[in-house]
Amino acid sequence: MKENFYLFTVIIILSFICIFINAQNSIIQLYDVSENTVDRYAKYPDGTTSTQCHFYFEILSVDTSKSGVELILSSNNPNPMIIKKYISDSSVLFSTEPRVQQNASYSDTFFAYFSNDSTIINNITINYSCEVIDLSTLTYNYFMLNNSFKSTFGHSGIFFFTAKYPIIGFDITSTDTLANQIGSDSGVYILNGVFSFNNFTEYNNLQINFLDGNIQLSVPQSRYQNSDNNNTEIITIPSDVSQNLVLFGKNSYPLYTLISNANDINPFLFCYGSGYSQSIAQPIYQTEQGIKFLGAFNDYNSANYSIYLQIQGSLSIIYNTSINVTNEIQALEFIEFIITNTYLNETNLRKSSIFNVHGVSLMKYDSSSSLACIFGDFQSLITFPFGFSEGTNFNYSTKISYLQEPVSLLQNQPIQIHHYVGQVPADRVATPSEIPTDKPTVSSFEIVKLLDSFFLFRIKIKNGLFIKIKSELGDTIVGYDYLVTDENGEKFFEFICVYAASTFQSFDIFNEFGTKVTYSNGDYYSLDPISKIYSTHKFYNSYLAYNISYLKNDIDVTNRSVDNILYFNFNGIDHNTPILYFKVDDSSASNYLNEYSYAKWNSSISKFQVNFRVPGNTKTGIFPFNLLVGYSIPAVSDVLPYSSQLRIKKTYLDLFGPIFQTITKINKNNVIGWSFTISDPINGFLKGKIIVKGEMDSSSYIFNLNENNLISGDRYLGSYEINITLPSKCASQNYIITDVEFFDRQNNLNLFSIWNIKASTKTPFLNYLNDSSINKIYKQCNGVYDGIDSSPPVLKSFDVTGIIYPNGTQTILFDFVAVDEDTGLKDGQYPIVYITTQHLQTIQGTSILITKNSTTATFSCVIEIPYAFGYNQDVIFSVYGFINNGGYFSGYSSEMLKNNSLQYSMRDMVLVKKLNIEKTTSITSTERELWIMGKQFNSNQTVHIKYFGDFTFTQISKPTKVYSVAMFIDDIKLTDKPFIIKIVEDATPQKESNEYIVNPIVYDYSDPEPTPTPTRSSTPTPTPTQTLLPTISPIPTNKPQKCLGEPECGGESHGYCSSTGCICYEPWIGVDCLSKVIIIPQPSINTSNPTTEIPIDIPGNNNETINNIIFKSLVSIVSIRELDYQSKQVKAFPLERWIFTSISETKSQYISMIDNLNLKTTIIVHIEWFNVTTNITFANSQLTMNPSTVKYTIEISEYIFANKLNQLQLVMSASFETNKKSDDICSSTQFGDSSNGDNSNYFKIQIEDHSLYGRFIKRAIIDSYVRSIENFLLDSSMETIKSPSSSQSYIGITIPFFSNNSIIDPDFSVLIDSKSVSSNENDSICNSNSNSKLTTAQLAGIIIGSVGFVAVIVISVVYHFMKKRQKSKFIQSINVKLKQVDQ
Repeated sequence: MKENFYLFTVIIILSFICIFINAQNSIIQLYDVSENTVDRYAKYPDGTTSTQCHFYFEILSVDTSKSGVELILSSNNPNPMIIKKYISDSSVLFSTEPRVQQNASYSDTFFAYFSNDSTIINNITINYSCEVIDLSTLTYNYFMLNNSFKSTFGHSGIFFFTAKYPIIGFDITSTDTLANQIGSDSGVYILNGVFSFNNFTEYNNLQINFLDGNIQLSVPQSRYQNSDNNNTEIITIPSDVSQNLVLFGKNSYPLYTLISNANDINPFLFCYGSGYSQSIAQPIYQTEQGIKFLGAFNDYNSANYSIYLQIQGSLSIIYNTSINVTNEIQALEFIEFIITNTYLNETNLRKSSIFNVHGVSLMKYDSSSSLACIFGDFQSLITFPFGFSEGTNFNYSTKISYLQEPVSLLQNQPIQIHHYVGQVPADRVATPSEIPTDKPTVSSFEIVKLLDSFFLFRIKIKNGLFIKIKSELGDTIVGYDYLVTDENGEKFFEFICVYAASTFQSFDIFNEFGTKVTYSNGDYYSLDPISKIYSTHKFYNSYLAYNISYLKNDIDVTNRSVDNILYFNFNGIDHNTPILYFKVDDSSASNYLNEYSYAKWNSSISKFQVNFRVPGNTKTGIFPFNLLVGYSIPAVSDVLPYSSQLRIKKTYLDLFGPIFQTITKINKNNVIGWSFTISDPINGFLKGKIIVKGEMDSSSYIFNLNENNLISGDRYLGSYEINITLPSKCASQNYIITDVEFFDRQNNLNLFSIWNIKASTKTPFLNYLNDSSINKIYKQCNGVYDGIDSSPPVLKSFDVTGIIYPNGTQTILFDFVAVDEDTGLKDGQYPIVYITTQHLQTIQGTSILITKNSTTATFSCVIEIPYAFGYNQDVIFSVYGFINNGGYFSGYSSEMLKNNSLQYSMRDMVLVKKLNIEKTTSITSTERELWIMGKQFNSNQTVHIKYFGDFTFTQISKPTKVYSVAMFIDDIKLTDKPFIIKIVEDATPQKESNEYIVNPIVYDYSDPEPTPTPTRSSTPTPTPTQTLLPTISPIPTNKPQKCLGEPECGGESHGYCSSTGCICYEPWIGVDCLSKVIIIPQPSINTSNPTTEIPIDIPGNNNETINNIIFKSLVSIVSIRELDYQSKQVKAFPLERWIFTSISETKSQYISMIDNLNLKTTIIVHIEWFNVTTNITFANSQLTMNPSTVKYTIEISEYIFANKLNQLQLVMSASFETNKKSDDICSSTQFGDSSNGDNSNYFKIQIEDHSLYGRFIKRAIIDSYVRSIENFLLDSSMETIKSPSSSQSYIGITIPFFSNNSIIDPDFSVLIDSKSVSSNENDSICNSNSNSKLTTAQLAGIIIGSVGFVAVIVISVVYHFMKKRQKSKFIQSINVKLKQVDQ
């Protein structure tokens, strides 16, 4: 027996020796790969009163023999659970989470072995300890709100410990303070002293408990405001709230105001409703009596209200009322949808089948809600008219077609349309053999931080087709549009996402069957090498920023914004760490501006700095902001020390946007509309938008407003008008203002909407809350059933053409015809065409009207296809938004197009590679670094730069970093002006990208002179843009001209001969430098139309004033014509009525309008007189305005073309005549290319030795781009007057299609010529006995420069050699002729 015991002992010892030897030489390797954080191996317990610590470790086990046998991990500690977290071919990543008691050290040994052979083994030991929290040694930070501030977020304070290990869970005792940890384990707590009616006090109490004691904190009650205001007068809006009020817009509640007479801080003014609504009044603007506060009675239903005001230390009820309300606004609802399939074999599709969603209305549609669809992992949100197939807003049906995979893994897939959830049957369910066994995986992953909030993702996947990722811009489908390489079954993508106030969390990979694999932050995707998904941001506590200071700590923002710099330090972070600064003042927060600024490292002072702009007329006191270092814990400035605060010391408060001061409805004949005044007495009105919709048919009319639409008044109180012309055939219905946006000059927004939840108490209808009909006009129409036509418009044809342009642009052209036999189609309503992919990605285009009669309308729509959109998949078409004059609309889903034998799909979308710049990071005027983002970038490309004032690209930069979608340059010249970039690839043929404007952010840190309180003044005048603009088409250059003149170019004193022709010295002008400019006094201003009449007194012999001779030049606008592509006239509009406004002594404004397809196109003319030589910039070219020059700046707003191939032509009439009686008088007309290098056309009418000279620049500013235009002499096609003493011509300035506006630039001069017109000249018209030249002793001329599109210019040069009666008769005859011309 004893021998057996010894034998057993020897065997055990030998076995352990064997195991030990195997462990030392094992083919199994073990590694501790736990992330090395400060509390990984030693920490405090999980909470302040806990005795347990929770640890987490990761252990990598590697089979170096690659045997394929399963690896097992066990531990000598039986408590922690061991989990297989990630498995690769020969490695396994295990995780374990031991929980242990405090005040002890631990040592766990982990053994790894094969499942079929436990003798092949290895081990690893992890040592860790759980330490005791010693309260006496702890230090902490407590940022407590000063009650002289008003917390933007309701924070009372921020608390966290600064111990050697994080303290995560707080055991808190408090009855009146909330404590919430930011994130799950940050150890940073937001403290909020809860506002209480019953215990309204300055401080609440909170206790943090520990095992050996506690910490007592006083926490400010977040709404306690120790103000010295004692005014209690409440004024309600409307003044009588006892009547039943109708809420006719989202959040259009009745309101209340109080004017605070406080000398220090804002009072706490609070309204509580019996329906549990709460409203804290906010300051809106400054009055002579004090600061006016505005709050809302904001229950959706009738309720009783009490308004509370803090007076000294007490909360008192100062107002009680009951308000009965009716809510007009209802949510969009449908009955249950019906889903049908159009199977693959029933279509001409290759890779998809169609399913259709049919719905019928439950209630009235409010013309604004969107059709939201979630299908599987994809979603879309598209507004009216998408999906609406037939009816009126009171009774309608919807029909929508979507795509799905022809072969699905599931029998049914879920779909949600609004609140309805249904199932979409699969076209066909995949068989087991068709299902791929290999799931999509990640092969490589990298994030590159660019600048601002841009992050470049570089992801390689295997067995996958595309990626879906969520960023602040929404869901992005990453497919062929971002594919860099596709080799050996692996796809490599590069794409850019934006993460400013959020961070990257996860992405999904899909294969062709829709199988999805999700990778989240922290997930492993490889064990050799060890690699895992990581985030765009690291976790930091932003409250650890220190040395916070400002360039200016106390600022005056009275009537101006102020630029400033925030400085701070932050230890232990990379200088490229994303650091975000955003303003949370009342103006910025309520206007949805989302204005972010980004911190950058300033190496010269070893600090981070943020450049930012404080809006003008904001509140006095502390200017609030948030600072976000990395992600998770933003530093809220409300609780920072006083030394870290930016203080507004002076202002003229205005946080309230413009309002309707008065409104008058227009309902006369077939015209409806509103005439109104807009009031903003402090900041002034900047811009606005009003949307009017038909209540029955959803017809839509959009009006954009700015000072150019001003009828009378000024920016502080101005009159405006919007009109809609309806056809004689119409349906009786309300026309409703559904949306209003008014911005003032500090970007304060007042917003009204019948549906948009962003609408707030800052409403432009402030004066009309008791009149729910103010935004409605009922148009009574004649006819059976009030003119209602219940037969919808019918689509007769739908032709689709794909077009690829040489520059790589890809478009689809849709031409279609709709018919409504009963009432015809409604003017000004344009159907929308939609293109949809399998993943619910949808692009759309609004059609334009080509032709229209009483029953039939022909439309055309061009949609530019984004790069790779729909490639390698099917796309389907739909068209909605046909509206007839009888109030009925219709639309066609893809299935409906198919059933009507119309083209409904396209299956061969072409992948056209196009070098394209899409955007850049921001750059200031003091920076040189720029990331350029786009498509098809590579290392063989350079960046070409054109700076302001340059006529060519003067700098070529070689990027220092290049990816397929981004490149980096760091040698931008310091500039405060916009500049243009393009990318050029050294290839055969050479490739060039589009031209892209970069606008540097310019900060001015100087202290300007104090700005006076605003007073109402005349309307300011837009001046010609000085911004460098991109060129969208090649600008023509004139051919070299032969140098003319005798002597050549007028001789050495007049000019010189160059390769382009004669270049003249001032004051000489013309192609031969033989005409002269002289200086005259400023002419009088015509207040009727843009006409200038200039008399000049020239005494005769012995200063006699008898036998006067008159020369008179007239330049006027005859019409605006729309031409088709063959230059045939489609439409013509005369310009006859003008509204005059005096801007200054040297500047005047004239406004005229034309009405085209229910859109009013505005023509604005500004006339400015120049007394001295002045250089101006127009369309990237510098032009010289000589002394005695009248400059016309003319702009045309949006115009609806009948076809995108059409052009607009300005027809001008120019005439020149004299009353001189002579047998040998001659006249001539010339038109051609100029020679002075400005690449223009010139036009000249000469009589004797006087001439009218015009210059027509061959470029214009069209939709903010410089584009080429053409000028034509139209004498051959129009009736002109030509005689020896009188000559008239017509000039046409032809502008290509534009969307928003266009500006052109002709100019005119009256000159003296060095020689008279001779009968020997080919183009001269002379009396029959003319055989000699005439001369005069004294001559005069002026320059009239005209920048713009439309002008009426009358220039009179009068030589006083004629009696007053003779002069009057002659002018009378000229005016008669001018009227004939205008007719």
